[in-house]
Amino acid sequence: MIRSRARRGLGGTEVLQISNGVLRLRMAPEFGARITELTDLRSGRNWIVPKESPEGATGDRSEAKAEGASYIDARPDGWDECFPTVAPCAVPAWGGALRDHGALWARPWTCTATPTRLTATHDNPRFRFRRTLRLAGDHVLLRYSLTSRHIAPLPWIWSQHCLLACRPGERIEAAGIGAWQDAAGQEVTPGPVLPSSAQVAGKYFAKVIDRARVALGGPQGRFEISWRRRDAACVGLWFSYGGWPVDAPLYQLGIEPATAPFDRLSEATEAGAVAWLRPGEMVTWCCRFRVTC
Repeated sequence: MIRSRARRGLGGTEVLQISNGVLRLRMAPEFGARITELTDLRSGRNWIVPKESPEGATGDRSEAKAEGASYIDARPDGWDECFPTVAPCAVPAWGGALRDHGALWARPWTCTATPTRLTATHDNPRFRFRRTLRLAGDHVLLRYSLTSRHIAPLPWIWSQHCLLACRPGERIEAAGIGAWQDAAGQEVTPGPVLPSSAQVAGKYFAKVIDRARVALGGPQGRFEISWRRRDAACVGLWFSYGGWPVDAPLYQLGIEPATAPFDRLSEATEAGAVAWLRPGEMVTWCCRFRVTC
């Protein structure tokens, strides 16, 4: 049976839920349409890093909605969308400073639910960003659209920011991408997920060759993201095995389809690696998740 329903999390935040008997997904519209849960009902495993509170609820976190809010101060969890930047920077075309993780996370979105899908839209004076997701068996099918509402071209990058609740020993599997590179541009090979006692953290990037398939897998299940190069030309691999931040280390991993191998829009602009959203233009892109036992 496929179901959709609304519920209240901690602090009175609305959480929308859909389920098709294989997967259950929950989303918090008032907090950036954050996905707070993606559970494989066959195994009971929630693949998304939950908030440190009962049921993975998001709570109000009203301070995170401020213009100068810091993503790390809100305690990273869940699955967000990063646009038009990931890291904070200043970009004149956007009127100056852009906040940590961009304009979408923690901001209210307008959301609708049907028995098979959730559609979330964020309206900004300069743009409209929409994400539609649909459950289909063991897949989550995702479609994005971005529409200009501005009188001048806008540079942008996008990165999916889905934080996975990894487990020691699980491995990264990849096809359709080039070599992973670290921040210094050196080729690296990601090893198995380490325990939190390793106290390491980092981020790698790789270029997409054609159709990318990148997965986290092990004896307790497999989570795969797939997409085409024309939809996202790069992929980021973020990990913290108890290594960051120093005062409250995180344990998580992110497989992040992205439009450019940069976290700061300012750096991507200097490198000529940004996309430009022209006045009145709409762009679309897609990807899919697959969860297997």
